[in-house]
Amino acid sequence: MILTTLLPITLGIALIWISAEKLERYSVIAAKDFGMSPFFIGSTIIAFGTSAPEMLTTFFAGLENKGSMIIGNVIGSNVANLSLVFGTTLFIIALRKQTILQNISIIPNLVILLAATLLMWFFIATNPFSLRTSAVLLLALIAVITFWYKTNSTDFQENLEESSERFVALKLIGSLSLLIFSAWLITKGATNILNKLDLGELFVGYTVLAIGTSLPEIAAASSLAIKGRYETVAGTLIGSNIFNGLCVLAIPGLMNRPEMSMSWNYADWSSLLLILLSITVVFIVYIYQLTKEPKKANLVLGIMFLSTYFISLGFAY
Repeated sequence: MILTTLLPITLGIALIWISAEKLERYSVIAAKDFGMSPFFIGSTIIAFGTSAPEMLTTFFAGLENKGSMIIGNVIGSNVANLSLVFGTTLFIIALRKQTILQNISIIPNLVILLAATLLMWFFIATNPFSLRTSAVLLLALIAVITFWYKTNSTDFQENLEESSERFVALKLIGSLSLLIFSAWLITKGATNILNKLDLGELFVGYTVLAIGTSLPEIAAASSLAIKGRYETVAGTLIGSNIFNGLCVLAIPGLMNRPEMSMSWNYADWSSLLLILLSITVVFIVYIYQLTKEPKKANLVLGIMFLSTYFISLGFAY
């Protein structure tokens, strides 16, 4: 019975790892073909690619009226990005005894990250499932994308090589289709776990959905750190967390399903939101310090980031 329960989510996680990477790759190639700037590709297309699993699992969870699972997915994904993903990056860099230096142009985006996190907290504390909430969040996202486009920076984008890929549009559609199917499998698997193991929507969303949909970020950050391209990791995580907070959280309100609010209670989330805000502030301060002078990665700090997620599980259960 346990094997049957875990099979859909295990298969979904495996497929989402493959499909998200392919979607990101072919999206970048297609965007370049249309003449988009490198930074605009990084801050929109790649951010969409890494956040697509969260968006799709949120949509399918909404169809099941799992409001608490949706909020758990959003908060859990952002905490996982800053604890598991960034913590793993620092751990790898520390073991390689490398120094880190961050471009000063990333500072405005640190401010945007903090503002997006506070805005997300405000709407989760009030009414995260209303059309008004969705409208404000999407307007904020449009403003951020417009700012990125006009500043035309390259913080979030690694160098893109020329590609001779053929049939990119078909491959893009195929990758997106596989990603949708993967997200459906993960959501069904999470629902099975919820029904059979009685763990609660909050815990399942914060763990199973959040970690499963954060696998693309974990894989990408580990690969970048091993290759020594650590300066792109922070920018990628900033873009992903902003996209999660402003776009993914906007999906439930657009679905106009009042039933979702029946399983949701802000008191259940206050501690986890405080953890998210705290780790976001620590992340911002650390990245800001890296813009002043190069520093060696701190192994203890990496372990602290990693442990934050596991400590937070006690508040999600």
